[in-house]
Amino acid sequence: MESYASKPIIFLLMTIVSFAQFLFILRFLFEVARVSYNNPISQLVVKATSPILIPFRIIPLYIGRLDISIIILITALTALKLYINPNFSGFEYSFNALIIAGFGFAIKEVLDILWWAVIIGVVGSWLSTYNPHPLFNLVDEVCNPMYKPIRNMLPDMSGIDISPIILLVALNLLQMIILPPIFNLTRYF
Repeated sequence: MESYASKPIIFLLMTIVSFAQFLFILRFLFEVARVSYNNPISQLVVKATSPILIPFRIIPLYIGRLDISIIILITALTALKLYINPNFSGFEYSFNALIIAGFGFAIKEVLDILWWAVIIGVVGSWLSTYNPHPLFNLVDEVCNPMYKPIRNMLPDMSGIDISPIILLVALNLLQMIILPPIFNLTRYF
């Protein structure tokens, strides 16, 4: 049974780990999308994550644009978040199953962040003439590489852009296709 003091401590730990995980997911997405460093938000994310990433970058682990050290760190933070989460305390995960579940939940959270980035980008396109906030520019830089192939396949629609809708459907389909096999792997470890 949980003590009175453990609930605030668990809440604080979950908040800190979730915030760190969010920053590293943003850093990963910024590197993959090659976001401009001139944006103040991207500068904040890079400055906040660089002290932790420098020791991991002693041995460069890259596959194309993917930095494997960030993926490992995101997976470890997600697994830690699962481990300290009181909702998962009844489950007995082995270390291997916890890492696999952490990887699956990390993919889910990356796709969720991308989903919200598309929504923010759509709302920002309506408001950007009134408020040129750096967040809207950053979201556009993250989402445009995903919009480009969709826009190339679509015929000219007289100024109507439905690529965000198609991207939202594709992100949901990716979650439905990719995540269940990953979570089913935890049964075997």
